[in-house]
Amino acid sequence: MSRRFPGTGGGGGSSAGVTIGEFNMVRVFNNAGTITWTKPSNLGGNRIKVYVWGAGGSGGDATAPIGHGGGGGGLAIKYIDVSLLGATETLTIGAGSANYSSVGGSSSFGSHCSATGGNSGCNNAANQGVTGYGIGGIGIGGDINRRGGEGGNGYNGGSTNAGGGGGGSAPAPSGLVNGYQGGHATSTRSGGGGGGIGGAGGRSQSYGSAGGGGSLGPGLGSCDYTNGGSIGGPGWLGPGGNGNALCYTYLTYGGGSSTNAQEGQGEAIIEPNLILFGGGGGGGSISAVQSTYDHGSNAGDGGPGAGGGGCAAAGTHATYRKAGSGGILGGGGGGSHYVYGGHGGNAGGGGGNGYGGQSYCGKGGAGLIIIQYKVV
Repeated sequence: MSRRFPGTGGGGGSSAGVTIGEFNMVRVFNNAGTITWTKPSNLGGNRIKVYVWGAGGSGGDATAPIGHGGGGGGLAIKYIDVSLLGATETLTIGAGSANYSSVGGSSSFGSHCSATGGNSGCNNAANQGVTGYGIGGIGIGGDINRRGGEGGNGYNGGSTNAGGGGGGSAPAPSGLVNGYQGGHATSTRSGGGGGGIGGAGGRSQSYGSAGGGGSLGPGLGSCDYTNGGSIGGPGWLGPGGNGNALCYTYLTYGGGSSTNAQEGQGEAIIEPNLILFGGGGGGGSISAVQSTYDHGSNAGDGGPGAGGGGCAAAGTHATYRKAGSGGILGGGGGGSHYVYGGHGGNAGGGGGNGYGGQSYCGKGGAGLIIIQYKVV
């Protein structure tokens, strides 16, 4: 059995049936809060497997350091002997940060293992021994412990032209590597792509927007803004989204047009013996003004395991558009001045914003816990 897992919503679920492997049941918990998990009376085998992700940090705004993306939550993977399980276990799913100077909440599976949340973009406090703005959280007590991706740097070019950095990603489910970084905004009025579990978010240049990182590779960095937004990174089960395209016409009225940036394609497969987040990164977007007419689009959201695209503004005009949000485990894209940063998917960091205040910063995604086990 497989199913598409949404970027930020949903709740606990299970599947059973014919499976090949050690386990035949899976449960998913992705809403912030505390849950009591009861050990099944017919639990079989000698162990269960748990994945625990902390929550993502919020992106930053014009407060120093300008536009830094939030960090992804850490990951702990652990096999737990059935004899060590209590009759019930308390599961805590951390809340994503909505404040640029705070930190995402920690998640835990009883006392067996836990994972801290990522720092927000304006928070450089120590996170389990590592300091830095937008640093990722880390797993604790697992057989495998990995750190979430760091948020991307913003660009300080003044109050109205500081580009936002892309939100950091959470680590890949396999735990083979730490999380990938959100894309840096390297020049004025630009937006970096959110990080994915298979590659970093793209870096943005002047007035440009980058694609979000995918589950299979990084997002594309931005090129000349007249070519439109950049492409999102590839996914295992679907391609990255194309960026928007701008058409310039210097008419007294009208002044141009724009296509929409595309979302990353693909799905998530969550089975008793297989977890695969296979989405592509969201496409970037650019807004511009020609002949007094504002044209552009929001950036594309990332698919499962992928980051959202960045959103840029080619000019001084404030467009009030939005960078792409990350899919599950993906970081939100960064936004230029007065462009909303994208929200992180579960365990993903929020995208930074160049200028505009707390309300323009992308929020971190809630933590996530997945349990695989066998019943007889």
